[in-house]
Amino acid sequence: MKGVRAALRISRRNARRSKWRSALILAMIGLPVALASFVLSALFGPGPLPDHGHYPLGQAGALVTGAHEWAGLTQDAWGNSGSRQSGREQTPFTPAEIAALVGPGNRIVPFAQAYVRYLTPQGYGTGEIRQVDLNDPMSRGTFRLIEGRLPTAPGEAVVSAARLDSAEDAAPGVTLYVGEERRPLRIVGVALFDLAGTEPAFAAFPGSLPDAAFGPVDSGLMSRGWLVDSSHPVTWADVRRLNARGLVVVSRAVVDAAPSDEAPSRVRVSSIARTAPWVAIMLLEVVLLAGPAFAVGRLRRAREFALVAVQGGSRAHLRTIALADGLLFGVAASVPGAALGVGAAWLARPLLERRAGYLLPPLAVPWAAVATAAALGVVAGLLAALAPAVSASRTDPVAVLSGRRERGRERAGRPLLGIVLVVAGTAATIASAGHELGAIAASALVTQLGLVALTPVLVAAVARLAARLPLPLRFAARDAVRNRSRTAPAVAAVMTAVVALTAVGVTWQSRLAQRPAYAQDYPQAPAGALWIAGPDLTPGLWDRVRSAVREELPAGVPLVEARMLATSAGAPVYASVPDDASGTSRVEWSDASQSGGLLIGNDDLLRYVLRRDDPRAAAALHEGKAVVLNPAVIRQGQVSIYVSPADGPGDPAPLTLPAVGTQATGEGWARAVIAPEVAAKHGYGTVTAMLVVDPADFRVPRATADRITAKVAGITGKATGRLEVPEPPDDTLLLVVLGIAAAVLVLGMTFVATMLAAAEARPDLETMSAVGAAPRLKRAIVAGQALVIALLGSVAGVLAGFAPGIAAARYPEPHPAVFLRADGVTTMVPADTPMIAIPWALVGLIVVALPLLAALGGAAFTRSRLPLPRRRAT
Repeated sequence: MKGVRAALRISRRNARRSKWRSALILAMIGLPVALASFVLSALFGPGPLPDHGHYPLGQAGALVTGAHEWAGLTQDAWGNSGSRQSGREQTPFTPAEIAALVGPGNRIVPFAQAYVRYLTPQGYGTGEIRQVDLNDPMSRGTFRLIEGRLPTAPGEAVVSAARLDSAEDAAPGVTLYVGEERRPLRIVGVALFDLAGTEPAFAAFPGSLPDAAFGPVDSGLMSRGWLVDSSHPVTWADVRRLNARGLVVVSRAVVDAAPSDEAPSRVRVSSIARTAPWVAIMLLEVVLLAGPAFAVGRLRRAREFALVAVQGGSRAHLRTIALADGLLFGVAASVPGAALGVGAAWLARPLLERRAGYLLPPLAVPWAAVATAAALGVVAGLLAALAPAVSASRTDPVAVLSGRRERGRERAGRPLLGIVLVVAGTAATIASAGHELGAIAASALVTQLGLVALTPVLVAAVARLAARLPLPLRFAARDAVRNRSRTAPAVAAVMTAVVALTAVGVTWQSRLAQRPAYAQDYPQAPAGALWIAGPDLTPGLWDRVRSAVREELPAGVPLVEARMLATSAGAPVYASVPDDASGTSRVEWSDASQSGGLLIGNDDLLRYVLRRDDPRAAAALHEGKAVVLNPAVIRQGQVSIYVSPADGPGDPAPLTLPAVGTQATGEGWARAVIAPEVAAKHGYGTVTAMLVVDPADFRVPRATADRITAKVAGITGKATGRLEVPEPPDDTLLLVVLGIAAAVLVLGMTFVATMLAAAEARPDLETMSAVGAAPRLKRAIVAGQALVIALLGSVAGVLAGFAPGIAAARYPEPHPAVFLRADGVTTMVPADTPMIAIPWALVGLIVVALPLLAALGGAAFTRSRLPLPRRRAT
């Protein structure tokens, strides 16, 4: 132990002496630990989610809801009741009755919530509205105001930050008109809300909406109730007493005493377990990054190690002194790094909540996981110092003190171990293709460990191939072989980074080449068609949009209008047209403007849908029949369509229409078309869902389409416009992000290793200077050393990264995408047909551009003057 303390004192003294190298090592070890601690605290550290809540308690002691008809009900601790009688008229309790039931000394505050449809200047919208006094102390903890002020009078409300981010149609200062009565509601602020129950889109001051707007009393939806500020804890006995009178009660005391759900803990443990391979890969990268820096320290301290050896120090002493560097830097970097990560997670909570759009659960730092990350940082420091420590224990004091070069030894048997690991890891990667990414990462880690073990052999093989190369490259290759303990970690570090970047690039490029995951991302119209969709626009907004489109089109170009069903008040009604003879539909309550469905229009719309003139279908449309693009769904000359209102939950109602079957000859889009008179005959209105420019009439140029969509966006944010032209996937973001990461990692690691190689090559350069070598030779040699390290690591990394990238790309989409076939019939993208695409631009950047850039950088930042030979003291 005394020897360890002495070694740590020596390491501390040398760390102070080499401040820049010490700062570099501390950053290499500390930043990954800080990042891991931040992720663990921010993502896996929040407390349990309120899975059982229907409404957040805040600072209230309990919340109650009920009706006289619910007397004798039963419930669980979280207010889930199975005894509520539905289908009967509910008689809610009055505030006076609630006050009498909960007992004297208890204060009550009403709340209500419901799913409503509202009107904004940009069009209609739907969302959950909560009516409660947010200024009351009992609401504290259920929200956080981030902009504006809280409502203080009826008719005022705050909007949820999540709703504001997704659609800025209800920003502060905007007045909403809620329900068919068009009750005004002015937005005065923006807030983040708790996740318990249904997150509201708006929170209004009490009295803004009548009780009828929230529907009947419902304990499942918690449509109406009261927050209770109880003077004493509401026990289970109190809950059962109130159940007998017809009240559902959620008590803080009962919920806190209820058995905790272990599922979140299991999910958290499972999530941490899935991240283990990624943590191991990061640990390996830290070891390989810091290894050359420790090797620099070992080289600079070679004389110190030699003096310790000649004074009687054993190999164990030398190894302990070198390992003390790893322990010192590991502890000095990991402990502050872990504290920095936890502190950053705490400081970043407001930003994370603002980004998420809701309040996060209470922060509960997973100290065991954070301590494990810090311990792994210490282990990384020790492992990074291990190879230099072994080299230090083999110091030849005579050679060092006399100024001669030390001869290194290569351990036998390492190639065999590397080959075994590479074969096993590659086989595991192939077997894990299409499975969880954690399994792919674990198998790739095994392969990477094998390649690290094989790196010295790869370096030696390159040197044997360099016999016919020019002198600078030949010298660089042979110098790399002579100093494998320094070259191998640098090449392995470059290779490990390139493997990860290549795997991500292949996966990313393959995802871009695959079909979109969402139906609305597929072509929604024939090629060359321009369409503007917006089922939530008012008639006035549609008039403005229609005028803006016509201003950009040549005179006489027809504008096809597609309409959809609506209620008498103008609310859209979604129609579900069956896909096959069984009557099922894979698109539930499809929006006609986004995924086909039932369209309403005239002959122009029918011709646009069918892509031809069909006299028989046109005659059927005039006769009041539905023109169906899939004749298989017609039974006895009729088709059954189920409709559902768009402004909230409701039972689907069947709509049976006489039908005629036909098929589209081109790129179909709808599944059924009817005339407006048919909708009116069955008691439905119609609203505009889409405006289309048929490419058979006029092909809109790209510039004109861009002007039209820009004008429409200036009118309303609820309209979507697109020109249907085939476009290749845009991989610009892929190349930029991964290219920057590759440049930083590859060039950074290469330059560190090149500086070390140049320092070790000083005796050779002195010899060259003595025999008359040109000054520019030094630049060429340094450039060659950088080229050898970067090129060998990049080529090996790219080749090794293809397997995990292809395996990850074969992971199927969790949910098959639904889209429309050419005949208008809904079908699904098979989930097991992934496409593999190689990002050749990224590969070229890594294999060609970065090694050349590393060589140019090494030459540019190296002084050309050769060192003069120094006389050795004898």
